[in-house]
Amino acid sequence: MEQGEVEKRIVQQCMRDKLPLPAKIQNAPELPLGTEMFYSAFLELNSCRPSGFGIQPIPWTVIKDYCNAHELDDEETEDLFFFVTSLDRVFREYHEKKSRKK
Repeated sequence: MEQGEVEKRIVQQCMRDKLPLPAKIQNAPELPLGTEMFYSAFLELNSCRPSGFGIQPIPWTVIKDYCNAHELDDEETEDLFFFVTSLDRVFREYHEKKSRKK
C-alpha cells in the first residue's frame, strides 16, 4: 500500500530537514502481498456503519452488496467476509478500549 498524502508530506519534510521519521511512520505495518484489496474494502465499508450508541459492526448485507458490485467469485467473497469482519472486530475493540480510558 502507498503512503497517504499526509504521510508523504511528513516523509518529504523529514528528508528535506534531515530529521528521522516519526516512529508511527517508521514502524508502520506492511500488508502481506495480496491483502490490499481487503484493507481497501474495509476502508470503503467503514463508512457504511449504522449510527447509534458506540461503533456498530459493518452490516453483513453491506459486505455482500460490495462483493456483488465488484463481481467477486465465491472464494473471493468468503475471503472478503473473513478479512473485513476480522478488521472490523479489531477496529471496534480498539475504539472500545480507547473510550473506556476516557
